[in-house]
Amino acid sequence: MKTFNMTLIAALISAPLAAETIDKTWQLGVFGDYIKSDTNKENNIDWLQVEAGRGLGIDLQKIINDRWDIRLELAKTRYDIQNGNNTDYGTRAGIDAIYKLEDSNFYLFTGVKRFNNMKSYNAANVGAGYGLQISDRFSLYSEAAVYRDLDYGQTDQGFKIGLKYTFGDVKKAAVVKKAVKKMVMPTPVVKKVMMIDTDNDGISDDKDRCANTPANVKVDSQGCTLYSEKSVAIKLNVTFENNSSLVKPAMVDDIQRLADFMKEYKNTSVVIEGHSSASGTESYNLMLSQKRADTIKGLLINKFAIDASRLSAKGFGETQLIAQGTSPADNSVNRRVVAKIETVVKKVITK
Repeated sequence: MKTFNMTLIAALISAPLAAETIDKTWQLGVFGDYIKSDTNKENNIDWLQVEAGRGLGIDLQKIINDRWDIRLELAKTRYDIQNGNNTDYGTRAGIDAIYKLEDSNFYLFTGVKRFNNMKSYNAANVGAGYGLQISDRFSLYSEAAVYRDLDYGQTDQGFKIGLKYTFGDVKKAAVVKKAVKKMVMPTPVVKKVMMIDTDNDGISDDKDRCANTPANVKVDSQGCTLYSEKSVAIKLNVTFENNSSLVKPAMVDDIQRLADFMKEYKNTSVVIEGHSSASGTESYNLMLSQKRADTIKGLLINKFAIDASRLSAKGFGETQLIAQGTSPADNSVNRRVVAKIETVVKKVITK
C-alpha cells in the first residue's frame, strides 16, 4: 500500500498589504492545485485505484466586509489511476465562506464541493490560506484543504497556489478648496474732545481712547475694556482597522466635536497627525498614516464645512508608537489619527 505524507511549509516573509487605493468588490483568481486521494481509493478497483491529481481552476470571490468573503470555485483535475499506469480526468465545483484573521494575511475557509471523477459525490471541506498583496490589483495566494466525502466516507487532501485580480473603483481623494482671505479694515476710533464722561465709564472724554464702552464693564486708564484671558483646548483620537483609512461610524461624533470647537473659536487652526502600527515597511506605513490624516481632513472640510486654510494633515508612519509591541492590542492603539487645539480666549471683566 502506498502511503502519502504531505507537509505544508509556510516560509513566506511577512510583508505589508499594498495601499488600499481601491474599494474592493470582487476578486477573480486562477490557480493550480494538487489533490491526494484517500489511501482506500488507491487499493479499490471501483475507484480505478486513483492516486493523486493535478489540475487548474478559477474562483470568483465577493468581498462582503473586512472579515468575511464568499467564493465560487471551478476546477478540472488530471488523476493518476491504476497504480500510475493510466490517467483520467475529473471536475470539481463548489462554494466557500472565508473568514480573514485580524492583523494577519492568513484566512480560514469552509464549504461544500461536488466532485465528478471516477464516481460523483458531495464533499464538505475546511482549510486555511495565506494571501500576499503584490500591487493594488494583484495578489498571490496559497491554500491547504481537507475534503470529506459525504457519500462514501473517504477523505482527500488538497493544496493550491494561485494569482488573484481585484475589481473595484479607485478611491477619490478629498477635494480641498482654497479659501480666499478677506481683509478686514479696523474700525476707526472717534475721539471726543469734551471734558465730560459721555459713556459713563469713569474716564473723561479727553482721556478716553475707547468711546461708548458699556457702563457695566471695567476699563483701563484710557477708557478701554479690560479682559481676562483663559485657555481652552480639545483633543481628537480616531482609530482605524488594519491596513485601512476608512473612518468607523462610531468615530464621526468625535470628529464633529472638533468641528464644533473650530466653529466656535474661529481663529484656531489644527495639524491632523496620522499614525500607523509597526507592522509592515516604514515607507508603506508612512503612506498609510498620511492617507488616514487626509481622510479626517477631508471629512472636516466636506462634511462639517471647516475652511481648508485652517487645516493641515501630516503622516508620521510608525515613528511615534504609543505601544511598542506587535500584538493585536498594541497595533490597534497605534493605528490612529490625533489632533489637539489650544487657544486663549478673552472675556470681558464686568464691574
